[in-house]
Amino acid sequence: MRALLCLILLTSAAQAAPRSAQVRVYSLYKLKAVDIEPESQYSQAAGARLAGKASVAVHGPLASFRSKTRTLAQKKISASGGIWLSGPGLPRRLYRGELSFSAKNGRLVVINEAPLEEYIASVVSGEVSDLSDPEAYKAQAVAARTYTLKHVTNHSGEGYSLCDSTHCQLYTGSASVRAKARAAAEATSGQILTYEGAPAETYYHAICGGKTADMSSVWPFESKPYLVSVKDGPASRPYCSIAPGFLWKTKIYFTGLTRLARQAGWIVGDENATGLRITAWDTSGRAQTLEIRTQRRGVSVSATDFYHGIGRRAGWRAVRSSWFSVQQGKDYVFLDGRGSGHGVGMCQWGAEGMGRKGFTYREILKHYYPGTEITND
Repeated sequence: MRALLCLILLTSAAQAAPRSAQVRVYSLYKLKAVDIEPESQYSQAAGARLAGKASVAVHGPLASFRSKTRTLAQKKISASGGIWLSGPGLPRRLYRGELSFSAKNGRLVVINEAPLEEYIASVVSGEVSDLSDPEAYKAQAVAARTYTLKHVTNHSGEGYSLCDSTHCQLYTGSASVRAKARAAAEATSGQILTYEGAPAETYYHAICGGKTADMSSVWPFESKPYLVSVKDGPASRPYCSIAPGFLWKTKIYFTGLTRLARQAGWIVGDENATGLRITAWDTSGRAQTLEIRTQRRGVSVSATDFYHGIGRRAGWRAVRSSWFSVQQGKDYVFLDGRGSGHGVGMCQWGAEGMGRKGFTYREILKHYYPGTEITND
């Protein structure tokens, strides 16, 4: 609870207590057990020094710890001092700070309370691993830190603050941290983006395609004056045009569209998709509403739902954004698109392009979140 309050409250410069992020790790896995290994001689688990490989598993309502010399089961098993986690089907990851293992509904819940800047360095490494410019990394660090503070209650009802997937922010522990990401976190330590004195909603995405999207045209949330559509540099050569995949094309056969539309609940079991068209566009040029034609009716689907619905079922490279045109063939539709992601807020590849042109991270953030200010939290 103390860590949660520390992240919610804006602290004064005189407050020296370190802050942390409480993150559920391996959140997308149905864990029953995990292997643990020490990073150093200072690693501890279950109240004693962790000298070698051990495991933690679900044991009824308890978490069971087992090593070569000890076995015990209790409500919560704690570990600290740098712990490597691994197991069948799990990526091997290193977590610093505090770890807790507990059982819930037959699953193992692993929570890492990591120092905030260690968490930010890992998030930046995961979110912009394909970028290279230091100023883009700094911009991402400030955006990620602000997002963390703004969304720290995402999973508070589940006993932790954030998850480690892109539902919150991608977090894969300390071993994956890149030198540039750590340097960016250190250079911007404590800095967040604010609007009228409060932390801003710093949504970000990979490639805007030449213009970012107005938040109100993508999600049914209260509009934010700093999450409006902005041009990503010159129309002839947007900042993000350097990105691989800036332009994309996808061919979707009606048989595949039928299957995906049924799975998403857009059409019923005896209907077959026979066409797709855009019926409304937003101010940035993205599709806003689509119509899926079947043998007996037209079904209206928001472009955001279509982008997410297809992505979750066919992979995120199938339909990379909602900015596309539609051409229909005899038994397929052809999507000619640009950009990648929802389009709201900072364009990560646009930040890269701006950085390469000499813009600072402060200028990058001002560009994508107009009207905001960088302050120390």
